[in-house]
Amino acid sequence: MAALQSIRKRGVLLVSLIALALFLFIAGDLFRGLESIFQSSSQQVGEVNGKTVSIQDYQKMVDDLQTYYEIVQNKSSFNEDELNRIKDEAWQTYVQSELIKTECEELGLAVTDDEISEVVKSGYSQMLQVPIFMNQQTGRYDYSMVNSFLTEYKKMKDAGTQVPEQFEKVYKFYMFAQRQIRDQLLSQKYQVLLSKCFLSNPVEAKLAFDSRASESDILLAAIPASSVKDDDVKVSDDELKAKYNEDKAKYEQFVETRDIKVIDIQVVASAEDKAAAEKDLAEAAAKLEAAENNTAAGNAVRQASSIIAYSDIFKTKDAYPMMISAKLDSTAVGTTAKPAFDPMTNTYYTYKVLGKTTQADSVLFRQIGVIGKDEADIAKKADSIMTAINGGAKFKDIAKKYNQTGDSTWLSSDQFQTAQLDADNAKFITTLYGMSTGETKKLALENGNTVILQVMKTANPVTKYNVAAVVKELKFSDDTYSHEYNKFSSFVAENTTLEAMEANAAKNGYTVRPIEDITNNSHLIGGIRNTRDALKWVFDEAKTGNISQLYECGNNDHLLVVALTGINKEGFRSQEKMKDILTDEIKNDKKLDKIMESLKSVKSIAEAKSKNAVIDTVKHVSFAAPTFVAATNASEPIVGAVATKTAKGSFAGPFKGNAGVYMMQVINKTQTSEKFDAKSEADALAMQSFRMASNNIINTLYLNAKVKDNRYKFF
Repeated sequence: MAALQSIRKRGVLLVSLIALALFLFIAGDLFRGLESIFQSSSQQVGEVNGKTVSIQDYQKMVDDLQTYYEIVQNKSSFNEDELNRIKDEAWQTYVQSELIKTECEELGLAVTDDEISEVVKSGYSQMLQVPIFMNQQTGRYDYSMVNSFLTEYKKMKDAGTQVPEQFEKVYKFYMFAQRQIRDQLLSQKYQVLLSKCFLSNPVEAKLAFDSRASESDILLAAIPASSVKDDDVKVSDDELKAKYNEDKAKYEQFVETRDIKVIDIQVVASAEDKAAAEKDLAEAAAKLEAAENNTAAGNAVRQASSIIAYSDIFKTKDAYPMMISAKLDSTAVGTTAKPAFDPMTNTYYTYKVLGKTTQADSVLFRQIGVIGKDEADIAKKADSIMTAINGGAKFKDIAKKYNQTGDSTWLSSDQFQTAQLDADNAKFITTLYGMSTGETKKLALENGNTVILQVMKTANPVTKYNVAAVVKELKFSDDTYSHEYNKFSSFVAENTTLEAMEANAAKNGYTVRPIEDITNNSHLIGGIRNTRDALKWVFDEAKTGNISQLYECGNNDHLLVVALTGINKEGFRSQEKMKDILTDEIKNDKKLDKIMESLKSVKSIAEAKSKNAVIDTVKHVSFAAPTFVAATNASEPIVGAVATKTAKGSFAGPFKGNAGVYMMQVINKTQTSEKFDAKSEADALAMQSFRMASNNIINTLYLNAKVKDNRYKFF
């Protein structure tokens, strides 16, 4: 009873504790759920039609497209600009595919597996036109090669054996190609369906034909709007407001942008750095001058750490940098060029011409690799092969005895002369290019191998050079970089507002540069590499008026600070933002009105000339195409329109164009030899209307899909 009484006394407390425990239990699940949602949101790179795209999915798109280009272009790596293009293409392809898919689902359009299979068998798609699926004899797409590859791949997978990396890469490409083919076929169906919605008629066809076939030759008099000074026309606030309201629809923007101002410092070599580089190059030139043979010259190049490696072979001029190749014809063998600086490549250079000869650019040859137990066995077999060939034995028959094909292949200079060659490769090339047609030679290499070479044909004899070149980029030193960093860092620390920076930049040797309307799918700020962190700051953290930290960017040679000056939301841009454009348009109209007023009494080309008009003869003027007017440097559709309705011999004008006021005398009227075909003309008009509408349709789908692109967070 005492225990029950004790519980009753503490009943309220116990109930409260139990309620709190239940709340914490439920809240824990709630917080874990919210945390999961936030984590998921932080991994999203974008959204299309309400469908989110995770960073993992996007990265797979990029990887698949990169694999495609690796195979198509036979490349294993890409630079930053190329990777950025691949990233953009992967995203744009995905977005357009999703837009089309959504429409096609509502329309009931689809692509079947049989349709995909038919394209793969026929090779109709450009996606399949890659070397790995080409027949080497015909140079054409061969489905049997695709089928053989898939069969072999499946065998390895079913057997559980390790699939070679290259096989996996090709299979990945093939699956990507299939997905792309499906999307392409679906898009084609959608485009065909849309095209059937655009029609023409015989009346429109005849008008279109006449507008193109009827031509006029005219004497055109022009007075440019620029002939009136800006100070002679004034623009009021009311005029700006009226013009803005009249053209407001033109000023709608569909993505949010940012306006920024930056100070960008590119660190360059100091006078001390240049002096040190010139000293190093002078020492390298002295070593080249003193080199008594090619080996010594090559050692001098290596010791100087030249960015152009030396290979002891003859090369065409194209193999050398332009500043060197341009001088080779006039440089004698044995001459060492004086050290020089090339501002185009920012390099110091010197070189020594070791040899000059005329040699084939391409060689058709075949070879047999001699294999043996040791050097003696290899030498014995090589001598035996040479004896057999010299005795009349067929090269291919001997090759087959050693399990080789003995097939011939062409080798051209551009296949090897820009590569860094080891001693054996250099010896191989020197020997091969030194042989005559029909000659067979035994070549023992330093690695112990021996090959039997036979030259079958040579082609395109050209002048070649053996050159040892020392080329060194002019770089700034660590001390120079530290000096610039400390100086700029102090400036940023002392000037914490944009106003202060702008007031003090010039006196410190800096320039504040405005950059307007950057978007979050930009890869660079101000054209500077490696500015991702600055871009994220602009879009994720900065408020208008904020100054960023100092960023080290570029190729480790730029210092950057950014100020956010404006945020341009989606919707109509403000009148203030468009003020300069509006002012220019109003001024242009007023200038044209002034010119029109001064020309209202003009009734002939002679009178127009007296008013300082520029007179020119213009032929083949038609209603169908705008006329380019050299005097105003503008394309003017109104010139063709006026010429079409003006009779031969008549004078017309003055009339306003986009960039000037014009008058004309029609000299002649002609008809082209083209014959009117109502059906083909109507079909062409319908297709023209469809093409003009296609981009608008895709843009409308894009806007309706409320596409969100947050890739900048992950670039």
